[in-house]
Amino acid sequence: MTSAGEGYVASKVLIIDVSDFENRKQEIAHQLHAAAKDVGFFYIKGHGIPQADIEAAFQAGQRFYDLPEEAKKNFRWIPDRYLGWRSQSDLQSVTGNKLWEWASFGRYGTGGYDVHKQEFLGSRWPQELGESFKNTSLKFQAQTHEVAVKLLRALALSLGRDEDEFAKPFDIASEENPSFMAWNWYPPVNEEAAQGPPRLHAHADMDIITLLHQRTGDCGLEIAPGKDVDENPDLHEIGNIWNAVPTAKHWTPIDPIEGCITVNIGDGLQWWTDGLFKSTYHRVRAPKGTDNKGSRMSMPYFVNPKLNYTFQGPEKKYPPLSGFDLLAKTGNAYEARRNDPQGKWKQQAYGNGVKAGQAPTLQEAEAIDTAVPIPSH
Repeated sequence: MTSAGEGYVASKVLIIDVSDFENRKQEIAHQLHAAAKDVGFFYIKGHGIPQADIEAAFQAGQRFYDLPEEAKKNFRWIPDRYLGWRSQSDLQSVTGNKLWEWASFGRYGTGGYDVHKQEFLGSRWPQELGESFKNTSLKFQAQTHEVAVKLLRALALSLGRDEDEFAKPFDIASEENPSFMAWNWYPPVNEEAAQGPPRLHAHADMDIITLLHQRTGDCGLEIAPGKDVDENPDLHEIGNIWNAVPTAKHWTPIDPIEGCITVNIGDGLQWWTDGLFKSTYHRVRAPKGTDNKGSRMSMPYFVNPKLNYTFQGPEKKYPPLSGFDLLAKTGNAYEARRNDPQGKWKQQAYGNGVKAGQAPTLQEAEAIDTAVPIPSH
């Protein structure tokens, strides 16, 4: 892993062996509890997904990005579904730069569920890529989902709760399961761009947990541990995270480790545990120094509960929230950004020194520490 340099705070990010799960689940639960409570990010090894299948999924994503733009436009991202392709230009309205593309596919490809009409929209897959693309995507989602359910069972055990409490609403075969995978693609950057803002700004995930597959050598993911919605009222409501971009002076690198999956707690699980488990801010910084400045790809799998499932923590610190609410808040938060052409969100996040409609520079962004509490370790 990259050593922490100037401006970094080293956080204890655990590597947890989840092999032989059924015989070791109490031991695994204990380790997961510490990681979820203290940092909100951790690595898992012994997960059982063959490296060949992970690489096949990466290659499938690259095949999609290699399609002509006109073909990819047939699968444009639709906020009501939260699935599909988003170009660098589309995402500029959300992130303030053109350093990221997104393609997300669920069980129904880019069909899925319309959160406003509350109906399924059929199955849509790129015909140009044949059945192999669909089959690879579905197989890999199922493999990753199986690992996710084991983690949720162990996290419930770690709280002394029923083993299936967190796992029950995540039946991947259910038509109401909105979990999905995405391919994040970051184009190559030149030396000038490497001195600019992050490829992906700081944010927290608005799901239950995220399992992230990274390729060894593709550095850039960083975390700022210590998110606490009670101490930061602007971020108390799920979804506001995208309208008040956090910055921090200290970041810890989460570089890929061969054979490991990176896992993080989402806003939904922080909500479900009354704030005990931490949904942590993270970003993808621009390459620096001897980092690879070529293209970068990662594959997050976002685990969401069934749309009709309502959850609440035992202390009732936060009001009940349904899977539908969680997905709708996510889409609405993106849309609030996209429909803000004057860039007011940037001024709110980075101060009046940033011109409306203009992304902040790295120096502007990091000069302001907007209440992301950094714990001592």
